[in-house]
Amino acid sequence: MRGIKFIILLVLGFVSALNAGEGLKVDKRLHASNGVVINDFSADKFPLSGVHKKLNLTCNDCHKESEPAQYSSAMLSSCLNCHNSYAALASATGALGHNDNIHASPHYAALACDNCHRSHRKSENMCVRCHTQDSLKSLIVK
Repeated sequence: MRGIKFIILLVLGFVSALNAGEGLKVDKRLHASNGVVINDFSADKFPLSGVHKKLNLTCNDCHKESEPAQYSSAMLSSCLNCHNSYAALASATGALGHNDNIHASPHYAALACDNCHRSHRKSENMCVRCHTQDSLKSLIVK
């Protein structure tokens, strides 16, 4: 009997939630991590840094979306257009002085580049979230 009551309450709660959501609208505007709506997509607001800046790349060299408001940070295919493949990256970074090659991770077959590398803000050494070896701590992520 308790099981039937639970199922009835669950169904009623689900139906109530569906009805409550009828008046809600999905906000498709781009929000910063602090919740502020982003309206300015200029190079002044999102400046390039590092090698991308040195190469004088523009937004459209990496972002393939037609409208700046649609730009995504999920750009693995754009990154690999210039950086070839994970195998090529692993070959280039194989002797950086640590045990595991950061681009041949035993954890991720194809980790999105922007987990560590950022074009518009400081990059982050994701490995040290878990690993404490000095060799990994000393890696400079560009």
